[in-house]
Amino acid sequence: MARGGGMQEVELLDGDEPAVELDVEQSGTPVRRRRGLRWVVAGAVAVALSLAGTQWVVDARENAAIARLSAVPGVLPAFGDELTVVRTLTRADVYALWGGITAANGVSASLDVAADGSQAFVAVDRDSGETLWSTPLLGPNAARAASLENSFGGGCQSDAGPDEVATVAVCLVTDGFTRYATAEDSAGGDERVPATTTRAVVLDPEDGRVLYERDVDADAHLAVLNGLLLVGTRDAVRLEVVAYDLSTGDERWTYDDPRAGMDESAGEEGSQYWGFLRAGDVVVYSVGTSLGLLSASGESVRDDLWSTSDGGYGGYGTDAVTGNLVIQDYATTGVQSTTLLAADGDPDADVQLEGGLISFVVDDGSVPGLVVTSSDQVFAWDRRTGDPLWEADLQATGSVLVVRGRVYLTTGTGIAALDGRTGAVVWTQDLPSSSIGALATDGRDLLLSSAFTGGSIDELAAGATASGMTGYDLITGDKTRFIPYPQDVFDVQVYGGMIIGWSATSDDTYLLK
Repeated sequence: MARGGGMQEVELLDGDEPAVELDVEQSGTPVRRRRGLRWVVAGAVAVALSLAGTQWVVDARENAAIARLSAVPGVLPAFGDELTVVRTLTRADVYALWGGITAANGVSASLDVAADGSQAFVAVDRDSGETLWSTPLLGPNAARAASLENSFGGGCQSDAGPDEVATVAVCLVTDGFTRYATAEDSAGGDERVPATTTRAVVLDPEDGRVLYERDVDADAHLAVLNGLLLVGTRDAVRLEVVAYDLSTGDERWTYDDPRAGMDESAGEEGSQYWGFLRAGDVVVYSVGTSLGLLSASGESVRDDLWSTSDGGYGGYGTDAVTGNLVIQDYATTGVQSTTLLAADGDPDADVQLEGGLISFVVDDGSVPGLVVTSSDQVFAWDRRTGDPLWEADLQATGSVLVVRGRVYLTTGTGIAALDGRTGAVVWTQDLPSSSIGALATDGRDLLLSSAFTGGSIDELAAGATASGMTGYDLITGDKTRFIPYPQDVFDVQVYGGMIIGWSATSDDTYLLK
């Protein structure tokens, strides 16, 4: 080969790359091209490994975030592109789902009325339907057995607050019940079957052991507050609340409110109804539209509360996040308002908000202290102070999910994702009205359930979703998957981290996974 400025063949020994020819000037200087090329190849490999490593880190972080979300109450267990019927739910299952008391060992129990009208405190494995244990509370009752599908009487509650497990259960066990009018006998109205026996039974929710019991008035209401069983009764003279120690059964105190006696002149339906429930660190009783609060020591905390004002209408209940009292007011002017009360009912801590409270289906704590209301817009507030945080020009139509710093909600036209700290709209998905259902998440996607019942050709052309769950990417809002409902399921409800399906052809209820 010539020594002048010709071509020199250089073989790459690293890897299987083909040989190349380089124009190398022969000047006596040692040729270092092979090492340089080795560095080039090594650098490319390093970049590839770096990118792969970066992707691995991203994937690992995403998987860790999904794993953390899976432990948040209300988040569904992860599932793929198919839903199946696990089993048909029994009456005991349904009662356990909506009124179940969950103990520290994961067992969920509830008051079950059997086919013969007998009552028991029953724990059922929600996946298999197997009865784990059953504590008999009341024997067969023919009248109750004849009205199983349209009657209500008795029930159980616990000492647990939101997202807590129960350490004690208290059941009101009675053979008295209300028989609701059916379509065939609606003219007769509801019927109250009087009780001959009524007891308050205190049980261990882990194994169903009866700790103690006592006879109570046939129309008694029960509540559990700070280690006390509170028994409330109301007659023509007064409303009376008696507190008993949950451990010993000893009486601790009695509270009388003579102003809350029944108005007998109002007749059978007038001023007879009253409510009684625990909210935070107080027990709330209602008589008509008036609300009263009692402390755990039996002292009147508030008697200045009204569940309605200005001739409007409203209601009260407990905050699903804090367990404290919430009062909703719908004035005749059409203006909605919400009052959040402190756990102890301190009037100086009342938080007044514009709009109606929207409950959180899932809240992973990524936007601490957030509370959301809606009227003609969506409003966000500081739960502690009531200070406004932001507002969005949207009309929310359902529940809210707070996940990884964002607020997800359904609107009149579809679904939207908002920045939880600023309210800025991050993305929206416009959908036909027939496709807008309830929102949920399995930690991987935002899931929208839809029960499409026909609709118009225009809606179908616009992309109306058939009955099923549609997944949307939490970050981008892009559609990720569609999961059709199993055969005979026309709609679902997500409750307590479970998917409950409703039969299209019968009254059956299914557990889906």
